[in-house]
Amino acid sequence: MRYSVMGYSAGALIAFFLTQPVYAQDPAPGLQDLVGARGSSGEQALEKRGYRFVKGEKSGGNSYTNWLNARTGQCIIVRTANGRYQSIVTAPDFDCRDGAAESAPPPSPGASGGRFATVCGVTVDGKLYRYRCKVEGAAPGGRGRTILHYPDQTITLNWHGGRRVSVIFEGMKPQQTTYNTSEGSTQFVFEDKTYFYISDRHAAKMEVRDFRE
Repeated sequence: MRYSVMGYSAGALIAFFLTQPVYAQDPAPGLQDLVGARGSSGEQALEKRGYRFVKGEKSGGNSYTNWLNARTGQCIIVRTANGRYQSIVTAPDFDCRDGAAESAPPPSPGASGGRFATVCGVTVDGKLYRYRCKVEGAAPGGRGRTILHYPDQTITLNWHGGRRVSVIFEGMKPQQTTYNTSEGSTQFVFEDKTYFYISDRHAAKMEVRDFRE
């Protein structure tokens, strides 16, 4: 899987950083203490400081994510490698314009946001595994992100337009894939495995009630 959200090819993105040293190489003020942080911890810290995820792209062994501070208007680019933040630099305003998010379709019928208990799972080699889980955040396709708390891992979903979603497993690099929501359940494919969770609050309540280990 490869990122396409930013509208740049991997080569173009590299060329951008090489040819625009004035603003692309300036360390973002007030954020340098996050360099070296794990990706998931860094994201939480950025959100607490008023930043929201805009878009991202992967190039070689690095991933580049753009963040915007709605209060100050500051746009930044974070480079992540080996699961940790390697640099946080300032960027021009146009790098934090996300037309895809502005035109994103409304959440599908039967998809709920908020925080609630649900049933989630994964299909591996044709075998289905189901678990009790918790979900919080935006409804599928809504603005923002959703966090899935599986029994043994946390998965963050950043929603984009056109049925696209960036999937981040804790401690891993984000990857983009597509998702589908139908009959109260949302599914996405990651590394040849199909993950799902009951995304409708009312359906989730019944599934949790009737769940058997």
